[in-house]
Amino acid sequence: MEILRDLILILIPSLLVGAVVYLLLKDFRKTETERQKHSNDAEKFRLVAPLRLQAYERMILLLERIAPSQLIMRNIQPEQSAASLQNVLVSNIRQEFEHNLSQQVYISSNAWELIKNAREAVVSDINSAAERLNETATATDLAQLIFEEEITGDSSTLYRALEFLKQEVRANFF
Repeated sequence: MEILRDLILILIPSLLVGAVVYLLLKDFRKTETERQKHSNDAEKFRLVAPLRLQAYERMILLLERIAPSQLIMRNIQPEQSAASLQNVLVSNIRQEFEHNLSQQVYISSNAWELIKNAREAVVSDINSAAERLNETATATDLAQLIFEEEITGDSSTLYRALEFLKQEVRANFF
């Protein structure tokens, strides 16, 4: 009987100590895992944030560069036909867009969709302006028509995309 009592007196404290150690180690492991995850998340943000911010900057620059007034000022040539200017403008938009395709990885899907819509709207505006001119029209005629449409028309797709990008940058980085 005395052996059983001694055995119980030894086993109960041992089991209690074992249970406490197990719970402490479990809690420590959970805390350490959370700390490591938080540290990894902070490191990822530290490494990726500059790339994301640069992507937003490049997308804003893309939208500014494909604005019709900017395109025309960079690409119009003296004695150029309207058809030639149309081709140059559309080609320039496609090149600018293709040059920045990889940036979609770093920006939101909504932002990317707005950028694609803006690009398509600008190309559509250029093409529709060119269709309204006759075959002998000059680049100056096309440029004037595009400028008039930009002033009076609804080029809000491009500016909506610009504003959306700016708001996302402010929300995510500042």
